[in-house]
Amino acid sequence: MRQLPNLLGLFRIIATPILAWLVLVATPTAYLGAAFLLLLMALSDMADGRLARHLKVVSPLGIFIDTISDKIFVAGVLIPMIEVGLLPSWVALAIIVREFVVSGLRSFAAAEGVVISARRFGKQKLVITVVALIWRLLAAHAETGGFLGLLAGGLLIPLLNLWPVPMALALIWTIGSGIEYLWQAWPLLRRGWSPRPSER
Repeated sequence: MRQLPNLLGLFRIIATPILAWLVLVATPTAYLGAAFLLLLMALSDMADGRLARHLKVVSPLGIFIDTISDKIFVAGVLIPMIEVGLLPSWVALAIIVREFVVSGLRSFAAAEGVVISARRFGKQKLVITVVALIWRLLAAHAETGGFLGLLAGGLLIPLLNLWPVPMALALIWTIGSGIEYLWQAWPLLRRGWSPRPSER
């Protein structure tokens, strides 16, 4: 039980190639499987931190795994979705670039002895992004002849076709949370930009 939080993080990393493969298969069943697997990965991401705190097993390794695993599985589904034409490349680029910028800012701050913790805006961003990606995968499932497109005489199709709405919200939260991190780090960036007196 004490290793469960770390194992959940490792599960997300190990399952990412399977997630990417399911998207690239590009069949109705594969899209549905990818949506289900992505949901499991997102739920495990929400659970592992709480489990670690509940079991009192928070560790630097666990924090590291938790920090990188969500970035890995989100990139792992975005890139193949571009490949099969489910998303425009600029959407994935905006989300992935934001992750690089935030990771760089947090590393820079840590080198300066300052911890930039995740804020509510950033945590909401992951949830909204995952919802948007699952929505898009379910829409692709219906578009390719999956059973969701046939239920109730196709009445679900108009709802599934609204996937650009949550995707737009994901982009807004992505950009907004990125700006929030930049705002937090701005004093450090200004101080780091100024030349420091040489030590003798």
